[in-house]
Amino acid sequence: MRRSETTSSGRRLFRSRRGMALGVCRGLAEYLGLPVLVVRAFVVVLFVATGFVAVLGYVACGLLLRLEPVGDEPSGPSGRLHRKVGGLSRRARDLDARIARMESHVTSREYDFDRRLRRS
Repeated sequence: MRRSETTSSGRRLFRSRRGMALGVCRGLAEYLGLPVLVVRAFVVVLFVATGFVAVLGYVACGLLLRLEPVGDEPSGPSGRLHRKVGGLSRRARDLDARIARMESHVTSREYDFDRRLRRS
């Protein structure tokens, strides 16, 4: 871990997987704790003011910074998938419990007695 990538609070500088182009602005905004819109506006102003130099800096950051790890992604496609799988897992456990209760009722002596009583 390089010293320049870590702050005192333990945050690390990564490119965001949810960014618009290379994820540099969103990653920098998350690292600094600023709104993404503010960082993007600053980068646009920097592009207009310096032109080609800012474009080279942005592309260099996009190539040099690592992508954020998949586990750090609280939302987005993988987060939604995780919640969906969790919901399906809960529904499957609930259905399994309901089927087990039905099986125990159908195989009980009371059910057999009631079934025989209705035939007569």
